[in-house]
Amino acid sequence: MFPGFQIKCSRAVRAARRFALRPSRVRSAILAVAMLAAVVSTPAVAQTYPERTITLIVPFAAGGASDVSARIMGEAMSKRLGQTIIIENIGGAGGATGSLRGKNAPPDGYTIGFGHMGTHGVAPLVNPKLPYDPTKDYDYLGIHLVTPNIMLTRKTLPAANLGEFIAYAREKGKDLKMGHNGAGSLSHLTCLYFFQLMGTEPTYVVYRGFGQTINDVVSGSIDGTCELIASATGHVQGGSVKGFGVADVVRSPAVPDVPTSTEGGLPEFKVQSWLGLYAPKGLPPAILARLREVALQSLDDPDVQASFLKIGGSVPKADMRGGDRMLEIIKADQVKWAEVIKKAGGIAVDDKK
Repeated sequence: MFPGFQIKCSRAVRAARRFALRPSRVRSAILAVAMLAAVVSTPAVAQTYPERTITLIVPFAAGGASDVSARIMGEAMSKRLGQTIIIENIGGAGGATGSLRGKNAPPDGYTIGFGHMGTHGVAPLVNPKLPYDPTKDYDYLGIHLVTPNIMLTRKTLPAANLGEFIAYAREKGKDLKMGHNGAGSLSHLTCLYFFQLMGTEPTYVVYRGFGQTINDVVSGSIDGTCELIASATGHVQGGSVKGFGVADVVRSPAVPDVPTSTEGGLPEFKVQSWLGLYAPKGLPPAILARLREVALQSLDDPDVQASFLKIGGSVPKADMRGGDRMLEIIKADQVKWAEVIKKAGGIAVDDKK
């Protein structure tokens, strides 16, 4: 009845059949549609993010310097994002349990995590069974706090300064008892580094955490330990222990009466620990950029800076900020501490603790 129309329909059917016989074209079309959808939807997601509560995983028990710093950052970022950030403490295995939980979380921006030089810079060097790779499994938001380490001793130890402590330690040798918070912990590595520089070695007493370690230093059961100023400030200020040799180029405002290692005659002893935030690998770029932006803004908040100062830390300088820079520092730490561990003859850890 309509011959022209019938001819055109026939041609269209044959063309459709030819296209259907070529799966590669179908796959290409599907891929193109998916890519277009991603391009269109990502900005829209970023504009509405976040729409619900965000969880911040801290791989240690509540109350320590790590937990406190994470809560400070969580509160500051929450104000800027307009959504609540809740802290989830998941301790165990020296931070590996919580870090694994962070790695395996959905990369949607609603779970972020906390890590530090121990969990992400040193852990791969001392634990071959570590269930995550800090250089591959995370998108980093940036370092938010830096704190130098400090040498602590019992208050009855017969030394008034770092130089006298060094002389005392060399005289005592293996009779000197130094505690640390577990094989491969920051306190362990800092002590290893300190005594390697001195050319002597004490007897190490292993504990399960700073609480146990500092209790035995205060009681005089052991001679001392090496620890973050952020953890030790209250004990030094209260006079329950002695503080020697802040491992930095300048004195810490948290313990201003304690000289630096340079002032004490051991300028090579420089150990500055860092604490930072991450997201699971694969976060949508726009959401990652938003979280990084908010983290950076929080560092300039006077309340954040004052809160960090109270616990013996400070926000990082400009050249240590940002997610990409955090990854670079992690890689550099692995190189530095690998040499210390090598000189010590290796470190065996119990990853089940």
